[in-house]
Amino acid sequence: MKALLEEYVPRVYRFALRLTNNHQDAEDLTQETCLRAWRHRGRLRDVAAVRVWLFTIAANVWRDWLRRHKRRPRVIDTLDDDQGAPTPPPERGLIAREDHDRVVEALQRLPSRQREVLYLHAWEQLSLGEMAEVLDISVDAVKSSLSLARRRMREWLRTATHSASGCASSTDEQARM
Repeated sequence: MKALLEEYVPRVYRFALRLTNNHQDAEDLTQETCLRAWRHRGRLRDVAAVRVWLFTIAANVWRDWLRRHKRRPRVIDTLDDDQGAPTPPPERGLIAREDHDRVVEALQRLPSRQREVLYLHAWEQLSLGEMAEVLDISVDAVKSSLSLARRRMREWLRTATHSASGCASSTDEQARM
């Protein structure tokens, strides 16, 4: 069990980061998730389901924390906390960073349920049923939240991209005059 927990700590941390929007809170949530998982390790019936089980514990710990503190998550500026990620070539760095910032901003604009569903689907590749179990909602609610999240992300990214390119176009037109 210890090896399984160690294997999933980075994934639980990234999910916690999406829930909390704060590195310190994500670390605390990850630690509490692992502690609860260890204390209740006898309840895990199927070792193959450990990922869903851990995400469920993390989501429950987060909901408990929100109820106790009656706080809203803070905003962060990163999608992923992998320290060893390769650095993009310099010529693509600026464009990649701008795209990254747009996606992060769009993701942060989503209501928490839509953000959670989109994260679990896109980054953790959970099935609809697994997401429903983790978030303690129906599969239909997962489908609806995922659909709304995708639509809002597309709309916001389209608007943000159009605005960015529109500004450049107007500047180019003004320069030609």
